Amino acid sequence: MQVVITTNSPGEAAAWVKPVAKALYEQQVNVDVVVTPCTFASGQETSFLLGLEGIRTVYPPEKYWTIASGLEKLPREEQGCVLFLGGDILHARTLGRLLNYPVAVYSTGRADKHLDLVFVADNQTKAKVEKRIAKEKIEVVGDLMLSSLVKRGLPKKANQIALFPGSRNYVKSILPFFLGVAEEMKKVESDLEFVVSLSPFVTKEAITMALTEPNPRLGGVKGTLLGDETIRTASGLEVKYYKNHQYEIMESSSLALTIPGTNTAEMGFYGLPMLVILPLNIAREVPLQGVIGLIGTIPYLGPLFKEKLIWQRASSIGFTALPNRTANREIVPEIIQFLSVATLAKIALAYFHDKARLQTMTNNLRKFYPENNAHQLIADILLRRWGSGKE
Repeated sequence: MQVVITTNSPGEAAAWVKPVAKALYEQQVNVDVVVTPCTFASGQETSFLLGLEGIRTVYPPEKYWTIASGLEKLPREEQGCVLFLGGDILHARTLGRLLNYPVAVYSTGRADKHLDLVFVADNQTKAKVEKRIAKEKIEVVGDLMLSSLVKRGLPKKANQIALFPGSRNYVKSILPFFLGVAEEMKKVESDLEFVVSLSPFVTKEAITMALTEPNPRLGGVKGTLLGDETIRTASGLEVKYYKNHQYEIMESSSLALTIPGTNTAEMGFYGLPMLVILPLNIAREVPLQGVIGLIGTIPYLGPLFKEKLIWQRASSIGFTALPNRTANREIVPEIIQFLSVATLAKIALAYFHDKARLQTMTNNLRKFYPENNAHQLIADILLRRWGSGKE
């Protein structure tokens, strides 16, 4: 059996494609991935996916249109399907038509009547999807974003604060800013320890460039890399940084500073209290979905128009943190405003000292993010319906 997966950006590639591809591979399914064009892409998705176990071929986004137009043909097996795991569902439907394969999607609420199968996380999402597709085509499997995560039983470090500066170009502004915040907090609480979790999609060159000169619109501090584990800021603060250890960091930290993204749900799974930061100072760099995000991709004037729209609509943007969007209420604080290093340091210290509030966050997060095996269920169902295990 062949499964052709479509995906688009860092969160989906790491949290959705990786566990599903592995589960399919373990059942001897051939997995090919088509990375589709996306404004939220980091540019590192193809190389990341090529390094994963269980993926046979990866087609980069620059090849998508030649494939979609029929100029380049994908290999097709007798049995197979297309599986949407991020991006625009239209891309998955296009490949399904070209390959004459059924199309399945993992949906957080999107679906249409032309799809053959829709996987959803819970009954709440199922109710939304049922308005657009027959209920017999819907399978509740659990939250795929968290299905491959495990709790290791690591003890909490009471004074450890984790910094998650993001995975896209955003990191060049946020990393120096968060390090500046760490310096300010350390001046007040000398016992605090900080750790930076860097996305596997961020290159060492990008980190070095980010530390060379902070964004003057946001501020922060310069720094240098000491080997492969330490950043030293210009004032001498040394902070450990790690790639591919984000889950250990989430489980062992007491508070996190992060930007919107997939990792806000992953932190929810580990019950990690967080402050989700969206600085209006650099609104043109903020990755947002919908019309505003598309406007930002227009050459030359797009980022400027996007920035002005965000400034005008800041109070009505809605929730950006996934736990808040899931609960449809504020579970974790979202700091959406013009920020300085000093301002955010003061806000973060106030939360850090409010232990009762942090514990409430932890309790609420754990209620919304139980353990599940969605990746395994998806693989089993695809194989049973359209593979050698077909009933």
